[in-house]
Amino acid sequence: MGFWSNFWGFVKKKIDQYDEEKKAVIKVQDWEDVREYNPLAIATTKMTSLVCDEATVELQTDSTLVEPLKPLADDLEAKRYEICSTMCGKGGVFVTMATGEDDEPYHRIIAPADVSVYRMTADKMYEVAMVIDKKIVNHREYRLVRHHILDENGTLYVYYYTTDKSGNEEYLAEWEHYKNDNVAYYNANNIGVAYYKSPQDSRGLSPVWGVPLNFGCEEVEQSIKTARNNLDEEMHLMKTKLFADETVARKIGTKDGERFDLPEGIYTIRKKAGVDGTLIDSFAPSTRYNDYKQKLTDAKADWEDMVGLDRGFLTEAEHTAGATATEIRTANTKTRSFVKKIQSAMFYGIKATLEADAVFLNIPLDLWTVMVDFFDAFVDEEAQYQRIANAVDRGVLEKEDELKWLYPNMTDEEIADKLARISATQQTNTDQALERILAGQ
Repeated sequence: MGFWSNFWGFVKKKIDQYDEEKKAVIKVQDWEDVREYNPLAIATTKMTSLVCDEATVELQTDSTLVEPLKPLADDLEAKRYEICSTMCGKGGVFVTMATGEDDEPYHRIIAPADVSVYRMTADKMYEVAMVIDKKIVNHREYRLVRHHILDENGTLYVYYYTTDKSGNEEYLAEWEHYKNDNVAYYNANNIGVAYYKSPQDSRGLSPVWGVPLNFGCEEVEQSIKTARNNLDEEMHLMKTKLFADETVARKIGTKDGERFDLPEGIYTIRKKAGVDGTLIDSFAPSTRYNDYKQKLTDAKADWEDMVGLDRGFLTEAEHTAGATATEIRTANTKTRSFVKKIQSAMFYGIKATLEADAVFLNIPLDLWTVMVDFFDAFVDEEAQYQRIANAVDRGVLEKEDELKWLYPNMTDEEIADKLARISATQQTNTDQALERILAGQ
């Protein structure tokens, strides 16, 4: 009883300390904010597409011991969009292996707010608690926590317990069986959790944890909000107003008497005696729409500059009709650089995730290599392949180089085998063509 009392006191203290550390990060618009225009969500969606479209995750191995890890590599490939968008929108994301009701392993994606890191040295974590499930019972929130501790001998201990929203110990019958799942993994040397850190520059304010894409954009996001409100107000004020003579307006009876039956934007006027004029006058105020629209565009452009992106995420993309591939790449230099940084963060996160998975599956790390192939949206692949094919024809490159470009995940042995089959097919075709020529003679 004394152990658990001391343990809970330690956990509560660490939770409070960790929460205070997270408050030090400057507040900007939340990625999950759906109540109003959200530039971060818009940019994150487009960035995730540029980073993850056509990306593949593959394990290279000659060992059958690695087979249980391959479905988990496929699972990471399937969840790459969710992982990437959370990393960009929240500044980071935690991923760990879990098992479903059928005992099949999969990856659980956990937002930073549901994770407490109690002890780490440099970038290596030694103690982590994660909320892996939440339930509301009788208007009370219960949380299932998985607690990882990596000791100095390289042994990983995994505990489960239930808390309330504030981190106090609670009891929930349907989660009691998890306490029997407390396990020790020997010679692990891994915390069993991977952290994907956003590459956005925190300017030294958050050296350990990542920051979202819009870090430091609080002022410019307020400018966007103000500009949009001004534009909406201007659109309302610029509506044409009609003023009709009371003699041409229809009246309807109400319980309080009579009133004019007029649609919005039409008002009655009483014409003064001896005043000439039409029965209906209009008032169409001059609009400052274009001025306000430009102000909004400028604010969005400021946001793109603050984040480190080229035009086209919040603002309209620059006109590229007739532009060459080189010109398009040049116009997207900052964005291309940012995409590559996020792809690098994704690669190291995926690698760390599979290494953590290998601990739970007892698979040696030296039996496999992870390959993550990303698609470059800014490369004209058809033109690039044509240059490679021409170089092969001129003898500047070898056929192996062409195949390696076409099939980047192929091993040298597979490429050699494919070349042999291509050569055999070409020889067969040549022989058949020669036979036809001879037969014709």
